[in-house]
Amino acid sequence: MKAPVLLSRQDTVIQLRTALARAKDEQHKTRIRAIINIKEGATNAEAARRFVVESDSIRSWIQVYNKGGTDALNLSKGGRPKGNQKWDQTLFEDLAKEIDKGGRYWSIPLMQKWLKEHKKKEIPESTVWYHLDRLDYSHKSARPHPYKGDREKQDVFKKRAS
Repeated sequence: MKAPVLLSRQDTVIQLRTALARAKDEQHKTRIRAIINIKEGATNAEAARRFVVESDSIRSWIQVYNKGGTDALNLSKGGRPKGNQKWDQTLFEDLAKEIDKGGRYWSIPLMQKWLKEHKKKEIPESTVWYHLDRLDYSHKSARPHPYKGDREKQDVFKKRAS
């Protein structure tokens, strides 16, 4: 068993409760509550059981708290950024001009490749699709024709079907 890490900061329980009231993130609040619990006399193991975490988590929270106080206990700074990335509309307008030149079939992956090569931007498939739809381009294409198809057999089949 590892030796418990002791609280070395001199914050009072009242100061910790004030920090708890200011905290917005639930995980941050849980960490502050664990520190308050230990300040009030609980052991690290008791705090771990009470907050349903590993003892190692309590140890690391105490170490973080000792170094930086309650603000340092707000460890959740990652995650997905809010909102979608904003793309410059001229990227898609330039792509549309290239499509309008004709001469080739444009699939979404080919459009992504063109954007990467000519505009140095890696744009998700759904984003390319969305922006081209807003420019009144369709993602639908004509039905493919079998390149090895026998025209005579196809015509005979069509005549029998009618």
